[in-house]
Amino acid sequence: MSARLSFTEVLSQKIALLFDGATGTELYNRGLFINRCFEEANLSNPNLIRELHEDYVKAGAQVLSTNSWGANSFKLRTHNLHDKTYEINKKAASIAREAIGPDGYVAGSVGPLGVRIEPWGPTSFEEAKNSFKEQIKGLVDGGVDVISLETFGDISELQQAILASRELNPKMPVIAMITINPEGQMPVGTPAEWAIKKITEWGVDALGFNCSVGPQPIMSAVKKIQNTTRCPIVVQPNAGLPKQVDGRTIYMCTPEYMAEFTKHFLEAGVQFVGGCCGTSPQHIKSMAQAFRHQKAMRHSEGDLSPEFSSIEHTSSGDICAEGCERVPLEKKSKWAQKIANGQMVSSVELLPPSSVLPDKILERSKQLKDAGVDAINIPDGPRASARMSAILTSVMIEQKVGIETVLHYTCRDRNLLGMQSDMMGAHAIGLRNMLLVTGDPPKLGNYPDATGVFDIDAIGLTNMVHRLNGGLDLGGRPIGEPTALTIGVGVNPVHRDFDYEMKRFKYKVEAGAEWAITQPVFDLRALYKFIDHIEKENIKIPIIAGIWPLLSFRNAQFMNNEVPGVVIPDEIMKRMAEPQSPEDAKKVGVEIAHTMVEELGDSVQGIQVSAPFGRADLALKVLGK
Repeated sequence: MSARLSFTEVLSQKIALLFDGATGTELYNRGLFINRCFEEANLSNPNLIRELHEDYVKAGAQVLSTNSWGANSFKLRTHNLHDKTYEINKKAASIAREAIGPDGYVAGSVGPLGVRIEPWGPTSFEEAKNSFKEQIKGLVDGGVDVISLETFGDISELQQAILASRELNPKMPVIAMITINPEGQMPVGTPAEWAIKKITEWGVDALGFNCSVGPQPIMSAVKKIQNTTRCPIVVQPNAGLPKQVDGRTIYMCTPEYMAEFTKHFLEAGVQFVGGCCGTSPQHIKSMAQAFRHQKAMRHSEGDLSPEFSSIEHTSSGDICAEGCERVPLEKKSKWAQKIANGQMVSSVELLPPSSVLPDKILERSKQLKDAGVDAINIPDGPRASARMSAILTSVMIEQKVGIETVLHYTCRDRNLLGMQSDMMGAHAIGLRNMLLVTGDPPKLGNYPDATGVFDIDAIGLTNMVHRLNGGLDLGGRPIGEPTALTIGVGVNPVHRDFDYEMKRFKYKVEAGAEWAITQPVFDLRALYKFIDHIEKENIKIPIIAGIWPLLSFRNAQFMNNEVPGVVIPDEIMKRMAEPQSPEDAKKVGVEIAHTMVEELGDSVQGIQVSAPFGRADLALKVLGK
């Protein structure tokens, strides 16, 4: 077993880690009175502190912050505990170390002194620095991996804390976090950008923001400072701004909201994410799920995994077993033949049954086949829901109805070996058309506590199927006859980070993708922008546009606000809000979708229409059939 990386190595290798959540508000919720010295509980009630740490570890935290934020001699003096400063801090570190175990990390939490220092108060820089040294020595002797300077509102005081840590132990990594208001300024009016520039000059190992505000203002601040510093960034927002409800202070951000921003922070390049006031183990649990999903999405910029790093993003003619020839696209399936010949294709998405009865989906598939649709799209656990196996649903449709399917296959529910087995089995049973996607994380569905696997993402899965099409398994062993699976991938033309999405899409094409289906598109301008981009970048791959007929204004609201990757323009939202009856709303939604299909013409090579609630008749109207 390889040795655990040091925190310095974590920093240099840019490994993202999840910190824990609040200590103070959680201890208060667990029975410590507000007038108690929370840090003294390290000595008088270590089991309570250990239990909180262990709850965060169970939730998925990889870094624990010690219960020592206010354990400096100035603050402890107000409780007549100043002579126990070293003891309290050393115990705080040892409790956290015991809770996290050998594989995790402990951050020694150091907060402001609680007194004004020069030039604003009577405490000198030297006195402040010596107080910080006393606290930090206890934490270092207790076994912390990094010093975490948190919630500083005075940059001069923060400088003394940095100097104290460096003078005491120059090799100990130091994180420095300031607190800001919703406008992005420190409490005394210092702009965050200027403060971050100075902190960078002082030579910390990571820097960022914590406390005071929720995720949105901190996200805005992160964007402002990214051109100011090259240091790794850490954020630990509150669970929103506190509100008084029936005499109680309540933090309003839900675990799901914090998880969504965790994804945004990681997409923005933040290396360390955690929570501050109001965040609980439940928040960290949801954030850990988002962390795991995002890690899979970005893993090695699309390589399969460290074990399979030799599999590169190559074109479809490479990586074949000796004596093996790949099956040409046009010979893989009827769907593939039309795509290879430059013909328009059409497909309709039908959800697998949520019961054991396939009668309705078979009936609807026959209706679509008779109308001349080329294939039935079968999603794989859409929105992380539990439905009949997408593979078996596809087999039944192809065998009993006689129309080809496009199987959506996700990385979420299987490990590498299971995915390889599924692909070989799909080929053996006669399935050919695969749309390879990463999949929605379980937190989005009805079973948020289910575990997502995410050994690889869609890029890695494309690599894997491409390899099987070359007659090789993951270990490089020839499998005899190669698979003949058509490789389709997803792409989102309206992704909030267009450049990032295009980078991933390029990797998918280089990994062996042969065609692509877009997320449901409601703004044709965005789709044309995407098409222009891939033409300029010489990314040559047939594009099939995803179209979704809206059924009501409420349906449009849900799609726009709750379905990842979907953006509906204001003009369409207004049109959907106008009809007075449900039937009129359906007509407007179908009319909007059909108009988009007509306008697209031959600018794409196919149309995939989603049939909401299984309404095959509406899908056919959209296609003009």
